[in-house]
Amino acid sequence: MLFALLRSSLHGVEPEVGLFEGAEEQDWKMCFNAASRQGVLALAWEGVLQLEQSLHPPKGLKFQWGISVEKYEQKHRRYCEAAQELQQFYRENGIVAVQMKGVGFSANYNVPAHREGGDIDIYTYSADEKAIGHREANLLSDRLVGEKGIEVDHSHSYKHSNFYFKGIPIENHKFFLNVKTYPKFLGSLNEVLWRCLNPVEVSFYEGKYRILVPSPQFNMLFISCHAFQHYGSGIALHHLYDWAALLKKNNLVIPCEVKETNFLRALAAFTHLANKYLGTEQDISFLPQDYTALADEMLEEMLYPKFDSVVPHSNPLAVIFYKFRRVLRSAKLSYDVLGASPVRRFLSSVVAHIKAPDMILNRGEK
Repeated sequence: MLFALLRSSLHGVEPEVGLFEGAEEQDWKMCFNAASRQGVLALAWEGVLQLEQSLHPPKGLKFQWGISVEKYEQKHRRYCEAAQELQQFYRENGIVAVQMKGVGFSANYNVPAHREGGDIDIYTYSADEKAIGHREANLLSDRLVGEKGIEVDHSHSYKHSNFYFKGIPIENHKFFLNVKTYPKFLGSLNEVLWRCLNPVEVSFYEGKYRILVPSPQFNMLFISCHAFQHYGSGIALHHLYDWAALLKKNNLVIPCEVKETNFLRALAAFTHLANKYLGTEQDISFLPQDYTALADEMLEEMLYPKFDSVVPHSNPLAVIFYKFRRVLRSAKLSYDVLGASPVRRFLSSVVAHIKAPDMILNRGEK
């Protein structure tokens, strides 16, 4: 039912009616809960509205669903307003701020306000390199925000700084990708992304908000890499839907510089899932063809992950053992899609826990 609703949303067609005839309240609750957990609740709602009234979910659940979607829509408008205001502030100071993923990427959706978002990711660089270098402009962007009385946190990640703007979490990126954990491949891919950036403006709400976003070529690499970095640690259907929306709008084109076999196989597997479950109909004959097992494992990791982000144990030894096995699996999955050294991935996690001992017994509870 959920995949049928998502296909309906992506292609603007009525869902397969036979899947909803005779659906009971429990079926709809499972569908709703899965959509919410997978970050596609508002997208599934679009499919619900394409169904005949007689096939709709029970009234109480339908009301809850509609209220949740309305909150997404209100949030999206606030994010558009904040992204434009921050972009304009930087522009006045000679800095370009490109909005990656998030609200900017929602322009690829039929209903942009239905893309669920958590924070705003920007990449800042110099508008005129003769006046100030790109690296200096990126550092300046943090200082300028600090001068507005906003606290900027540099401790969370080498990849980006963090701050809140109008109550919205912002990540100001220094790198596009996790180049320290995966230096060989993602380090080179980071350079390809810079050459593909070529930002353009997209508009929302009849031109009221205009936001600078990267080129489709950039997104082909960035959106897939972002999903693969979550493989083994939180990949979900909203990552697959992002990929499907991008494919539907632009078709699959991979820069010739990208030759890493594991990554190309992962692209084939990911696109195969978009074709099979979301109906994107993309040609993957030019990619490695031994992707079937990887595609099956990807789908299983999205729907039924072997390890949860919250450790389901309270005994200290059980917590440590669970996290140890989770890191081993994550390292293995990272190798499968990014060709990253499992040993390096494992050791980086060990080092992170040694540097922050409180993490060792942290069960990941909110």
